Amino acid sequence: MANFSFTIDTRDMAEGLHSVNPHIDGTTGAVISMQSAMILAEKNAAENICANVNRGFFSLIRSQISQKIAMCRSQVEARLLELRDQSQKLLSVKTTMERDFQVISSRYTKLFRSLDIALLSRIHELDMPLMDLVQKDIARMEGRTRRLQATVPVHQAESVASSQKITASATRARTSHVIGAMSQFIQESNSQNRLTESILSHESAYVDVTVLLPVCLVEYDSFQPEQRQWQYHAPTPRTPEIAQQIKSGIERGIFPSLPRIEWKQQEVIDRDHVVQCFHQLTERAQPNERVRAHMGRMLASSQSLAIVGVQP
Repeated sequence: MANFSFTIDTRDMAEGLHSVNPHIDGTTGAVISMQSAMILAEKNAAENICANVNRGFFSLIRSQISQKIAMCRSQVEARLLELRDQSQKLLSVKTTMERDFQVISSRYTKLFRSLDIALLSRIHELDMPLMDLVQKDIARMEGRTRRLQATVPVHQAESVASSQKITASATRARTSHVIGAMSQFIQESNSQNRLTESILSHESAYVDVTVLLPVCLVEYDSFQPEQRQWQYHAPTPRTPEIAQQIKSGIERGIFPSLPRIEWKQQEVIDRDHVVQCFHQLTERAQPNERVRAHMGRMLASSQSLAIVGVQP
């Protein structure tokens, strides 16, 4: 059997490894340096990226805030323009209202001043009879005072008795006249008191009396041919029960005879009486001259007719 003997020498390999070891250490240092440089570069890049991101974010927020500020400013300016326009319109409306108020106030001031003057004149006219009566009574009282003054007759001794008798007779006559006037005044006062009590008495409301009320009939045109329409006007009482009784009485007493009513020419005497009553009413109302003239022209141009067919 063959024997083989091998001798293996690792000295060259060890020497080669010793020569490679510094290169490995340099490579390791280079790798470590490159790793440090890469870490530093990545850190700088991250910081740069973060700075750029922060700058972009803040720029975006600033641009959005600027846009919102510009939008709000435009809206505020538009609202300010609208408010300025509305304020000018309100000022014009205020000026117009002030002018209208001045016109209306001056008009109503003139109207109320004329009413005050008219009322003052009417009050004076109402007071005139009383003032005339007072003036007459004052003159009568002054004359009576002068007549009733004591007089001292200066006569001869023969005529003193006759003068005294005459004075006593005149005094008795005046006293009798005064007593008669007092009696008449008392009688008139008693009759006035009885009249007042009869008016103010509550028992008189329950007494059956007959009262004649005026009724105004108004005929107007109807849409249906050969058919007349009527309206009536009567004084309005204070209680609705009496008003209902008046209404039912008019409807029962007057409406059945309306178809028989005919119009005829009014008599001259009746026409004159109506004109006289009309002038009395206008004089009592005291309208102004223009209204009175217009009412007179309307009365003169109207046609006077009288109703026949109804028993009074």
